[in-house]
Amino acid sequence: MTGRYRVFISSTYLDNAKRRELVLEAVERAGCMIAVRMDRFTAHDQPTLEVCRSRAAECELFVGIVAHRYGWEPEGQATGEEKSITWLEYEAAREAGRPCLMFELDPALPFTMADLDAEPGRWSKAEKLARFKALYAKHQLPGTFNEGNLGLVVHQALLDWRERCEGKPAPQSAPPVEVELKRYGEEALKAHGTLLLSGFKTKLRVPIDLEELYVPLRATSDLRGHGKAVFEDARHAKEELKKEGRAPEVPLLDAFRLAAKLKREGLVILGEPGSGKTTHLRRLLIWSLKEGSEKLGLRPGMVPVLLPLRGLEDPERETVGHFIERHLNEQLGLSSDFGRKLLERGNLLLLFDGLDEVANPERREKVVRWVERVLKAYSSCWPVVTCRFAGYGEQGDRSEVRLSPQFLELHVQPLREGQTEDFVRKWYRLVESGLDPDSESATRLAEKRAGELIATLKSHDLRTARVAEMTGNPLLLANLCLVHRDHGRLPKDRRRLYAECVDVLLERWRERQGPLGSVEVDQAKRALQPIAEWLHQKEGRTQASGAELEPVLEPALKLVRWKAGGAKEFLGTVRDQSGLLTGWGSDQFRFMHLGFQEYLAASEMRRRAAEAGEKQGSVLEGLARHYGESWWQEVLLLFAAMSNPSMFGPLMREVVKQSAFAGHRELLGLLLEEAAERDARPFVELLQQEGEGDLGLWGRQRSALEALQRIGGREELEKELDETLQSRLRDWLVRAGGAPAVVTEKGGVELMLVPGGEFLMGALPSEVDHPMGVRPQRRVSVSPFLLSRYPVTNEQYGRFLKENPHVKAPRYWGNRRFNQAQQPVVGVSWDEATAFAAWDAARLPAEAEWEYACRAGTTEATYDADLDAIAWYQENSNFRLHPVGQKRANAWGLHDMLGSVNEWCSDERGHSVDYLLAPGPTGNDPMPFRAIRGGGWHSFAADCRAAAGKATSPDFTDVALGFRIAREGPRDPTRSPSPRDPSLQSPS
Repeated sequence: MTGRYRVFISSTYLDNAKRRELVLEAVERAGCMIAVRMDRFTAHDQPTLEVCRSRAAECELFVGIVAHRYGWEPEGQATGEEKSITWLEYEAAREAGRPCLMFELDPALPFTMADLDAEPGRWSKAEKLARFKALYAKHQLPGTFNEGNLGLVVHQALLDWRERCEGKPAPQSAPPVEVELKRYGEEALKAHGTLLLSGFKTKLRVPIDLEELYVPLRATSDLRGHGKAVFEDARHAKEELKKEGRAPEVPLLDAFRLAAKLKREGLVILGEPGSGKTTHLRRLLIWSLKEGSEKLGLRPGMVPVLLPLRGLEDPERETVGHFIERHLNEQLGLSSDFGRKLLERGNLLLLFDGLDEVANPERREKVVRWVERVLKAYSSCWPVVTCRFAGYGEQGDRSEVRLSPQFLELHVQPLREGQTEDFVRKWYRLVESGLDPDSESATRLAEKRAGELIATLKSHDLRTARVAEMTGNPLLLANLCLVHRDHGRLPKDRRRLYAECVDVLLERWRERQGPLGSVEVDQAKRALQPIAEWLHQKEGRTQASGAELEPVLEPALKLVRWKAGGAKEFLGTVRDQSGLLTGWGSDQFRFMHLGFQEYLAASEMRRRAAEAGEKQGSVLEGLARHYGESWWQEVLLLFAAMSNPSMFGPLMREVVKQSAFAGHRELLGLLLEEAAERDARPFVELLQQEGEGDLGLWGRQRSALEALQRIGGREELEKELDETLQSRLRDWLVRAGGAPAVVTEKGGVELMLVPGGEFLMGALPSEVDHPMGVRPQRRVSVSPFLLSRYPVTNEQYGRFLKENPHVKAPRYWGNRRFNQAQQPVVGVSWDEATAFAAWDAARLPAEAEWEYACRAGTTEATYDADLDAIAWYQENSNFRLHPVGQKRANAWGLHDMLGSVNEWCSDERGHSVDYLLAPGPTGNDPMPFRAIRGGGWHSFAADCRAAAGKATSPDFTDVALGFRIAREGPRDPTRSPSPRDPSLQSPS
């Protein structure tokens, strides 16, 4: 028997639609066979029973697919003998003497009630289905299948049947698909199962098992029913989605289950550069090949294929089958038609990586439409697409790079503290075990080194705050591990740390793309430095458009002889390939980490100063003008740490001229500590200047004196200064010469003397209609006390954390918007503020003290009619937290009493809404509220008044809630205290 064979395909209609497509493909691949599909004339069209039976009887072969449903029973049957259409067609084929191949879903697989026939009659149909299965099992042994192998099982059975009919082997592909699938799995695991650990300057070369290193990621899901927002990063996305209350967070490995609940058919995973998107896809591939796709919540037997979208040659013409074939042939050396076989088999997990790496928004949009066509054409496949935030969403006027609502959108979140520790321990364990065959020795060393790095990262030294921000990003965290292992520690000199991290990122670019034309890594870094400095010249600026950066970049590209296009091409290339300069939103560029911007800005200023020769003073003067500004602190420190040669001396010669040099003792100490070389001459020269009565000069000389004491000690200082100057300085220190009353020993907080007196506490009659928190005026007496000149800063709070490692860092300590050294510390509870004050031999001020100090002898709503001059609030803060001391002080030298941050006071308050009218806590209050005063950077002007206040739970924290500290005044209130006043010393 030879020729063409008609194959009748029969199954229940609704639940087997996709399975019939797989069987149809298997019939067509078997050759010389024509499929006759019962669904072309099924119950949907109400065919007659005779038509169904006659078609089944006419075909040379009957193929039946049986799952959990019994199916439709046609009308016209004798009562009591009703059979399903599949049973009737099977009987017709048997009566005509036709061979029948029956395939049933593996009964061991889990199923739900939705897989069974609907009510009414569900259970009676289940009994009939069991009888039907028993009937055909008497005639032949049915084949079993799962969702991943139905096509293969049917295809092989058809070939076997044809061989028996014709008496010769049927032509088939060699090697069989099963053999190729096995080889594919082996090659895919080789290609994607390990990471080669390497860095630009490190000599470490260790292959690491990705499965063992992987730390499960978490993601928020965008469940909004509308919106086309472009998100800057994961934090921005989460904040925006939370506004609508639709940002649930899930483990990324559970994403397929969530998508199934929401009836989505694909995933799009958005994340920042280095956040682990590609690693997650590789992990999905490994898990599917080793554990089975059902463990991920997918259909059993899905075959994963990882495809970089930058390799898609023509999204308008190239088919997914050709793309798979070409990629697998090039990357894994598999046969040229294996991709086609995979696609014909179906049930693929298509892992499309790096949508953002597609050249431009217009082409990226075409790729998005291409992915959507793949999903529509191959419904048995599951597509997953990864992209940076910058490459997704609205891209200009004409392009919208956004997948259809069939794709569930997920945003990868930074690693949490526990995940960071898990990553470090795994990293060290894998590295040391890969280098030392003695497993016990390797384990001990790994635990020791991992513990040291974790302890460093958990330290609360403000200088490591920038570094701590890096730990949420897997790529940057791996860089920290590399540097730590190379040096045995993380260098306090962050210049070296940033330099090596930048080099690693640029070297990855080289390895990935080949030589950068004639540009080496150092030259590429040189081209990026002017961008970093230009960005940093404006406080808070971390990103800019390509049009803004191109004129800054062009001169540098000419110097380094970049030959692969102009500034636009360079920006696009370094953004898409290196991960150092990244895209944020539509046509916005930003360094991956603020520390890299600061390091490259410092490098550029040092380069310009070195090349300026005799005119270098103008460059250094520009940098020195930023002394004391929180935004510039890290740049100054990095600049001072650079050597060969060191420019610390020339820089400080300009710094000591600045009025800000009189303060910021902590910054001066850090500069001296981190300087590559310390030079005493600028401080000696300042001390030798004369200016009788010039308190500004005296203040700067006091700082110079302290610098010299740190550099050389008392004996060295006496050699440098003449006797007259020494005497004059000692006298000035005793008299305090208008300086702050006292500086606390531990926290370094400057305290101002607030003279005692009486005042009218509460609101003026004209303020009664203002928001809650005011009360009628009453006369209050206040004793002399000391109050901090500014709200407590991050720099000062960092000292507290360093001395008390058991104390948890404030809520926003790792957030670059709120962790600058001279910004007020925020995110602290009342208990945390109280603990800091007690540690620094102080307390929180009472409300009466706070309002009295704020008014400073005035009686109006604010201590100055010009609120803009004295306070940061909603209308002038640009919705960000500013460093302390930038606004004008009140008459008693206190800054930022209004605006900037609300401040905790010691008073207990009840839960009354109009709490200031309440006498205090009631006996029924489970936890008395605590008072806060002053208003914050996001407050309305009406809340920034001396009498305005609120009350809240003591465990409340906020981005605009900080505190300042107070101490009792001197025993003799008629005299000013000195820094050595014994009445002010700590009880300890």
